[in-house]
Amino acid sequence: MDTLAARAGSVGELRRYRGPQRLIDMATQMARVAIEAKRADEALRQSEDRLRLVIDTIPTMAWSLLPDGTVDFVNQRWLEYTGLSLEEALANSTRTVHPEDLPRVMEKWRTDMAVGKPCEDEMRLRGAGGEYRWFLVRTVPLRNEQGNIVKWYGTSTDITELQALARRLVELQESERKDLARELHDRVGQNLTALHINLGVLRAALSSHASSDITSRLDDCAALLESTARDIRSVESELRPPMLDDHGLLAALHWYANKFTRRAGIAVSVRGSQGSERARPEVEIALFRIAQEALNNVAKHAQATSVVISFGSAGSEWRMSVVDDGVGLRPHEAGQPRGGFGLVTMRERAQAIGGRFNVEGLPQGGTRITVQVPT
Repeated sequence: MDTLAARAGSVGELRRYRGPQRLIDMATQMARVAIEAKRADEALRQSEDRLRLVIDTIPTMAWSLLPDGTVDFVNQRWLEYTGLSLEEALANSTRTVHPEDLPRVMEKWRTDMAVGKPCEDEMRLRGAGGEYRWFLVRTVPLRNEQGNIVKWYGTSTDITELQALARRLVELQESERKDLARELHDRVGQNLTALHINLGVLRAALSSHASSDITSRLDDCAALLESTARDIRSVESELRPPMLDDHGLLAALHWYANKFTRRAGIAVSVRGSQGSERARPEVEIALFRIAQEALNNVAKHAQATSVVISFGSAGSEWRMSVVDDGVGLRPHEAGQPRGGFGLVTMRERAQAIGGRFNVEGLPQGGTRITVQVPT
């Protein structure tokens, strides 16, 4: 009995002891969790500080937003361009957007933010001196391991600067094309002409003495020479259509449309009137290249049977459209039409000459590409 009583007393003491100890252990664990959380918060803060330092020093206007779209940071380049203080920028970040662009911009942003997808748009932003410049604005979400958006990061790129760079690249490309076409004409073309003359002399000299086998080989050489000359002329025209330089864009479009129809089996008609006034040379070559790329896209993706190219002046601008009767754009492709890299190339060419580029699916099917360039 005494032993049992002693055991019972010991168990009671143990229980009374373990109760406070459990509290102590729980408090210790909570303290450790709090310390780890504080360290994690500090590490996150330091990481964000380093990221903001990097963003603050890049030459592009950049910012970040909270998951709900509230702006919480703009970099130094943004402040320099707008002339606003950090407090003013955070209080009303849309105050620099042109009033005519703001409704469209906000509607698109709210739609993209609601589904958590990257947003891209073009808009006019006011500078410190009150002038407006066109910018390409991109905003992308940053997600955590669970897939939740924890931050948005955005950049604004001056389209004017992009246009200058694109214009220079296009000028270099066209200059190289022109030089190569000239080299083909002056060197290869002249050599082929000389070969044709020499071959004719040989055929005449051997006409009465050569065997049928030699005569056949000479005829074969002459046929190959003529075929090669045609191919060279075709390459020359692709590199720099002489029709474009000599007679203008409409004539060049008619020439290329006929060539494309023969090759692809898709009927292409060209409409418009040029009159006595022609567009600037850089505008004509850019629109011609855009039409070429558009027709290539039609042949690859559209499953179309006909295409209509229209060109002419409308007020203070030149306007060209390319309309096909193909499969058009599916709903989810709005803003991301077929043609991928080709579309980017066309847009860059239009922007390089200060033009506006648009592509849209038509209700009745098919796609319309439109380019508008100031005269």
